[in-house]
Amino acid sequence: MTPGFSAPPLSAYIHFPWCVSKCPYCDFNSHALRGELPEQQYTDVLLADISEELKRSDDRPLVSVFIGGGTPSLIAPDQIARVVQALRPRLADNAEITLEANPGTLDSGHYRGFRDAGINRLSIGVQSFDDQCLRAIGRIHDASTARAAVEAALTAGFTRVNLDLMYGLPGQSPQQAQRDVEIACRISPGHIS
Repeated sequence: MTPGFSAPPLSAYIHFPWCVSKCPYCDFNSHALRGELPEQQYTDVLLADISEELKRSDDRPLVSVFIGGGTPSLIAPDQIARVVQALRPRLADNAEITLEANPGTLDSGHYRGFRDAGINRLSIGVQSFDDQCLRAIGRIHDASTARAAVEAALTAGFTRVNLDLMYGLPGQSPQQAQRDVEIACRISPGHIS
């Protein structure tokens, strides 16, 4: 490092690759779950990787952690807590720790468990509030499940919630896309992407 200059803070992306099913539009490294989820073994290896990477990062603080996938909301909250705990010594006081969640993959107890694990922001993969559009892209949830997921997150005490929406979906009219945005704005999640 050049004398007189400090390195910028760090952000981390942590990947859990499993999904209930592989959405046909998804290009991410994700795989439909077949059999039992190897979350304990995967988390053990992940923690070893995190330990090695943190040794190489010159004690720079982590200001943002994004746990994505796949569907990391399939992972038990106690395993997510292990990951957050491994990062805790390097987390900035105001670090944002986001977990991707998909409607239909968890209940209110999971939301509370993730919050208690140290997750302070959820990004919920709603994609649309229109059942026809959701079926067209192979999602496992419907519009009412999406609304219930957002409500459960807010009830569990999350104050930072992002809703993922997609537009230009097969058969989706501009009016349907606008309706999705209007519904999301009425929910007032704090962030829409």
